[in-house]
Amino acid sequence: MGRTSESDIRRVARPGTDDADAAAGDEKNAAREKREADRIEAARDVDAIVDAVRQGQTMTPEMRSKVAEHYAGVAEDDNVAPRDDVTAILERIVVMDDEEAVDILVEAIALHKDDPNFPHQTMARIRRLVQGAKLADIDAADWGFQVRIEAAMIKYHSPYPEVRSVTDPYDDPSIPVETLRAYVLGIVFMAGATAINTFFSPRQPAISLGSNVMQLLVAPCGLFLAKVLPDWGVTIRGTRHSLNPGPWSYKEQMFATILFTVANSAGGTYYMYLVQKLPQYLDQKWVSFGYEIVLALAVQFFGFGFAGLLRRFVVFPVTAIWPKVLPILALNRALVRPEPKGEVVNGWRMTRYRFFMLAFGAMFLYFWIPNTLFTALHAFNWMTWIAPENFALGMVTGFYGGMGYNPLATFDWNVAGSGYLVTPWWSAIQQYGARVLSGLIIIGMYWGNYYWSAYTPINSNEAFNNKGGIYNVTVVSNGHGGIDLDAYKEYGPPYFSGANVFGQGAWFAWYPLTLFYVSIKFWDSLKKSGKEMWRSIRYRTSIWEGNVDAHSRMMKEYKEVPDWWFFAILIVSMAFGIAALKAWPTETPWWIELTVIALSAVFLIPSAILYAGANISMGFNVLFQLLAGVWFAGNAEAQIIVTAFGSNFNSQADTYISDQKIAHYAKLPPRAIFRGQMLAALLNTFIFIGMLNWMVDNFDNGTLCKWNNANHFVCTDAVLVFASAVEYGAFGVKNMFKLYPILPWCFLMGTVIGISWGLIQRYGPSVRETARSRWSEARFATWNRYLFHPLGMLNVMDPAVTWAGALNWTGGNNLSYATNGIYISFIFMYWIKRRYNAWWEKYNYILEAGFDVGVAISAIIQTLALSFGAHVTIQWWGNTVSTAGFDFKSYNQNATLLPIPDVGYFGVPPGQYPMDF
Repeated sequence: MGRTSESDIRRVARPGTDDADAAAGDEKNAAREKREADRIEAARDVDAIVDAVRQGQTMTPEMRSKVAEHYAGVAEDDNVAPRDDVTAILERIVVMDDEEAVDILVEAIALHKDDPNFPHQTMARIRRLVQGAKLADIDAADWGFQVRIEAAMIKYHSPYPEVRSVTDPYDDPSIPVETLRAYVLGIVFMAGATAINTFFSPRQPAISLGSNVMQLLVAPCGLFLAKVLPDWGVTIRGTRHSLNPGPWSYKEQMFATILFTVANSAGGTYYMYLVQKLPQYLDQKWVSFGYEIVLALAVQFFGFGFAGLLRRFVVFPVTAIWPKVLPILALNRALVRPEPKGEVVNGWRMTRYRFFMLAFGAMFLYFWIPNTLFTALHAFNWMTWIAPENFALGMVTGFYGGMGYNPLATFDWNVAGSGYLVTPWWSAIQQYGARVLSGLIIIGMYWGNYYWSAYTPINSNEAFNNKGGIYNVTVVSNGHGGIDLDAYKEYGPPYFSGANVFGQGAWFAWYPLTLFYVSIKFWDSLKKSGKEMWRSIRYRTSIWEGNVDAHSRMMKEYKEVPDWWFFAILIVSMAFGIAALKAWPTETPWWIELTVIALSAVFLIPSAILYAGANISMGFNVLFQLLAGVWFAGNAEAQIIVTAFGSNFNSQADTYISDQKIAHYAKLPPRAIFRGQMLAALLNTFIFIGMLNWMVDNFDNGTLCKWNNANHFVCTDAVLVFASAVEYGAFGVKNMFKLYPILPWCFLMGTVIGISWGLIQRYGPSVRETARSRWSEARFATWNRYLFHPLGMLNVMDPAVTWAGALNWTGGNNLSYATNGIYISFIFMYWIKRRYNAWWEKYNYILEAGFDVGVAISAIIQTLALSFGAHVTIQWWGNTVSTAGFDFKSYNQNATLLPIPDVGYFGVPPGQYPMDF
């Protein structure tokens, strides 16, 4: 079984033509000319078939082949049988009349007119087709079929080529899904990945097993079990359940994948517990296994409860494509599903599986070069090699501590490659533009010494004292998460780099901008989904009501998961959270949980919409760090608990929702996914908590999360959690705003931009048309030139997506991590997708999966073989040149534009420190 490619549509929509590359060679040109010469004669036979099918006759395989041969360009000399997905669409075409097809296209134009993911060529084509054969300048017979093929693809498949490449326009509900072997493999691999990822999570660098690696491992295990397990089973309520129901199916593979993708690592409370338990941090002796489990279960299942309620907003709508999940679907299809032999796309005959293995093998071998053998290719800061001690050159172009303005910054896929074959081109280029602009702003701030930034490294996420050293939070801590006032008066407040100040302001602006802009832009669909959810709860209507796309119609064959099931999970998780806050001395009031849920509910829908359409995750950690610092100034304990609740609420909900979208695309029963996700999340919680406690009590003679740990288990994330607890919680947001008064204004700027941009995009076109109809031609022309047309340019950009690019600074992140990626995105997501769409649909996501798996497995082997225990390094010029200059010194917080002033400090003078505690 295959997929319908853009070239298939084009060959059907334009009978007798092929892509230029696919038609290369004299033999194929001759075959194409022959098909064109025979078209008129063959059309008579096809018309007879169409008439017979419309009169009720069943379409036979011979009839399908004849129709496919005529319309899809499949001839005997191609040595290719008509694919099931092509013939499935053809069956729909022959029974559709022109009037119905035009109605479908008109509805599609209205639905997708502002959809940046809808192919522009397709939109232009259907806009031309709905005008009729004469105005479209197309032969009447060809026009009728082109209209029907476009309408059939939209109604019975998907308007998006990326979705068509990993889904089918048909479903077989009898294929086994929730089998014992699928449960066993999914749970075993989830448990193993959770244990390994939890154990190595505190290590720097960490070692992790991602879901793509698990997919590669589970497929041969499933195929093996299908061969060796006996067909033993029992019949329950008329359904037989067997150890071996037949061949390992694609749906079983997807079900097992969801079991280990929903929860396969340390849970969201992991680092919070380390900070609470360990003596070098808060040293809370009361933190027990019971507290850890109760609070972790609350945090893990908060997002799950909300995910079900968000289905109507970001799972069922056809416009929610979820680019993130497409490589997962593509890889599983390549590993499990057979393909038609001899299929040719743009001259390529290679199967998906073989292509994946070649991509995987090539990247597995290549990654040894930039990661171990020639690390200058990883950090290719070649411009700094010219003059390593040139400060300005290092800060502007540097890879490590600089800003990364380098046209060729890396040859490492793991730096600027992964994810760029998934994120839509329009999203990637808009984010990159904001990255370039925001970096220039930071450079200007730095050389202008804005807020004392020239006394710190240009692009650091550390906090600094007023003498330029790393801010030591333990100096001002009273040992209980609060501030020792006398020590603070002596030591002073924390200061931040220019990039860090800009980054925090950018986050503060992005939250309201996204909330208001997305809500205004998608108001109609949000209102529609909200009404459907209310009707479902109030009148027990179907959750599929109002969703008539092909995938939703196919999913109606399965039993629904009632909304009240998800409400029940949400209420139970709330009860666990309140119990944890009340039964143990957390210094956090129970009502804060309700506040977190209310705020998360407000932001979660815009966040999920961004993720579903533009592949942008809207993290909530900065938002809740800020709010906790306002609500509980001087209380570090409450600060980290509130942040854990809020930030993980969003990440868990995104995970659960994206897995439900996988199930939607793969046609997995919703109740099976509900049971599987619940079980996996529950077991994951007990595994990571058990591993955490064992490591705290027994690991490395009590050196866990200390800088002298021999195996590098230094817990950098725990350090950041503790530092933010003191800076946001103990030091307090009010004091930060006194130190950096620009920050609170960023909320207002984001609000104004979001509301203004949204209203202009929503109502601007209607205002313009009203002016055109009521004003004189001369008056309208003047206003159109100087107001309407410039404002209309705002439709080209999505400010929520664009400004997301401005957030990616500090902490080892700069323009170097995007520049090469934007080249990759342009080549694959723009040029190849448009020019060689058939190749793109078949291989693009497989290439992403192959490279990602190759990097992951290669990195694990290199780390275990060379770094863990042995500490092997290769010393030569290619591994030292990139670290020999101001770029690397800045990365290590040892390079600043200005020296400390003669008075011995910078910033606010002693005696004027902000002290609003």
